Amino acid sequence: MLNLFLSASIFLCFATLFPVLAQLLPDSQALVLNELEHLYLDNSGPGSIKSTITPCTNYVDSTTGLNNNTLGRQTTAQWIRTAFHDFVTADVAAGTGGIDASIGFETHRPENVGAAFNDSLFVFAFSISAKASMADLIALGTAMAIGTCGGPPIPLRGGRIDATVAGPSGVCQPETDLQTTLASFSSAGFNQADAIALTACGHTMGGVHYSTFPQIGRSLSIAVVTARVDENVATVPASAVGPNNLGGRIAFDDTVANFDIDVVQQYLSGTGNRGGALVTTTNKTVQSDLRLYESDNNVTIKSLGQSPAHFASTCASLISRMINTVPRGVSLTPAIDPRALKHANVTLNVDWSGHMTLSGFFRYIDIAGSPPAPNSFTVSLIARNGLVSSITTNAVGDLTTDTGNGVYGPTFQYPFTLDFPATTGLSGIAVGGQEFPLQDSLFVAPTLSSIEPGLAEYNILDPTHLFTFNITAALLSSHPPATLKVTFAIPVPQPGNMSPRIDYSTTAELFLIGQAGPFALFSAIIEQNMTSLQLFGASVDIEDESTGTVAMFFRLFSILQFF
Repeated sequence: MLNLFLSASIFLCFATLFPVLAQLLPDSQALVLNELEHLYLDNSGPGSIKSTITPCTNYVDSTTGLNNNTLGRQTTAQWIRTAFHDFVTADVAAGTGGIDASIGFETHRPENVGAAFNDSLFVFAFSISAKASMADLIALGTAMAIGTCGGPPIPLRGGRIDATVAGPSGVCQPETDLQTTLASFSSAGFNQADAIALTACGHTMGGVHYSTFPQIGRSLSIAVVTARVDENVATVPASAVGPNNLGGRIAFDDTVANFDIDVVQQYLSGTGNRGGALVTTTNKTVQSDLRLYESDNNVTIKSLGQSPAHFASTCASLISRMINTVPRGVSLTPAIDPRALKHANVTLNVDWSGHMTLSGFFRYIDIAGSPPAPNSFTVSLIARNGLVSSITTNAVGDLTTDTGNGVYGPTFQYPFTLDFPATTGLSGIAVGGQEFPLQDSLFVAPTLSSIEPGLAEYNILDPTHLFTFNITAALLSSHPPATLKVTFAIPVPQPGNMSPRIDYSTTAELFLIGQAGPFALFSAIIEQNMTSLQLFGASVDIEDESTGTVAMFFRLFSILQFF
């Protein structure tokens, strides 16, 4: 069951994976990429996005927040369907639509029938933040569903911007004629061959549900399918409904948990599920997959079925294009590079005596053909003056457990902690001949901060609390200002949409309270009404308005692991 959303003790495991990030260089796009990369590559175990789709047949019910595998639904297939419905109403010539999360405002439309969209947004909402838009999470969910369930790795970029209103209608339905279907794909930038292949790629998992599409015809015998006889039967058979398939799913192929070529090969050979109910239905009006596949005399579908490797590479290319279709003016980050050694969850602290601590972990993915994961890394401090300090630590990894999502290969984390005086300071760390710039100009000190109510009382689905925040920040300054500005980024509900938006209207001031070595310390007690879920996604930016120095994207929930 998905009680990981309900337990504070389990959620602490998830919280420790979130980067505090105040010490990272204040490049907003870099922070977006870092957050998306972190969610995509580092999450594993209780509380992770991946755990909601493990196993790949799993279904998360948005009405309860729990797993329910009696309905014949599948979260992985829902995530892919959500991305497609969000994308396919794009008009690339006009520069509108694509992956922009407008689907959240469109779930009432007949073209978006079913629970898939709200189910998906429900799960993604637990990861939305100032640096992870719902649109980015829709793209991430698609890449994770495919990569986790045996499909090819999908290059993932960030920076999508959420729509604030519904987009145009026009998602093709089973009844949509071929000309209209191809015109819809063309408007979104996909030609006929693209449309055929993308549909097959999207239908390698999941199926058609009696409860959602009763107009889809029942499956025919192999002989009738071959003859393409229309018998005008207009129901998915009620016999599909059973104790473990209450929704009456008819799967597209008989390997419903795998992203694989079977949907194509079973269609071409007339075996297994023969491409699913949108092919085998006796109701010609809703034979949407059959119409599309046959529209070029099966040339594209036969090419797609030539080998699993060709199927995988074609699907990876098309799905990448799909999730990277965004409105004009949206600038996407470079794709995540899984080959690089990266640091994550990096946390900087200072105490009143001027003692500093930098902790976090390094990620190494054991990609096929790359050197095997080492037993350890040596991490060295780069002092504020730019010199590599003698302060080093041995970052020891866990080489027995995959601590990432496994899309690119076994993933290992190497935790480290560096202790050093505030007079030495920090401008980066060095590992294996690489240098990673960091900064200590301005940061929130988690060990000097607190939240009430604390972790023991925390429940992710609790209603609104009056939270009391004691936020303490450190500014490297010999002539500090009297105050620092705090800007809260809080996920807030949107009417008619399961997806929250980020609200930046709440601001406050931190006041100078003392000195710790070269750092001026600022603090304030700030009260704010919010739900536990809002706290989970909330962050603050701290700014010295006199100089423009900014510490960006400090996750407030991170304080709970120190408090």
